[in-house]
Amino acid sequence: MNLTKKALSQALKELMTHIPFEKITINDVTNTAGVSRNTFYYHFSDINELLEWTYDNEIVNGLETYEDLETWKDGLLSVLNYTEENRKFCLNTFHSINRDRLEIFLYDITYGMLVSIMDQSYDETILKKDLKIQIADFYGRAIVSQVIHWLTTRLEEPKDQLIARVERVTKGTIELIIQNH
Repeated sequence: MNLTKKALSQALKELMTHIPFEKITINDVTNTAGVSRNTFYYHFSDINELLEWTYDNEIVNGLETYEDLETWKDGLLSVLNYTEENRKFCLNTFHSINRDRLEIFLYDITYGMLVSIMDQSYDETILKKDLKIQIADFYGRAIVSQVIHWLTTRLEEPKDQLIARVERVTKGTIELIIQNH
């Protein structure tokens, strides 16, 4: 991973612990990271791209190993741990005009895990591609909603209970949907 990109990412996260995202400038980020504006623009076109890169590189890229039936709970726990450890950063993103970035980040993770689990569990003759996409979209959005609710309620519910609730609500539903179609 590029050290300059990581330094810029860390600077943004540090600033977001006490400054609303909309008020952070490129100068703030570059001064905190100790690099020039030109260096910033060499790596990113704007702060939104840096925010997206931060989420992708800190959590998304490490989740490929959790995309099967046996490990999806570990993947969700990894996302919850990241959210908990970076609560101010995530909340600041959520409360900013870039709220959709956090939701997209979480959705991409859950959608990808759900599709991967269904790919491993059902072949195309049992679960058609369009139905798989609909299921992943619906449950991906539902799980994102639960994680955001957990984040905004000060992480009151223990992570293992949240994961168990997600499992309770989704377990067996895919089979039922397949039977009904």
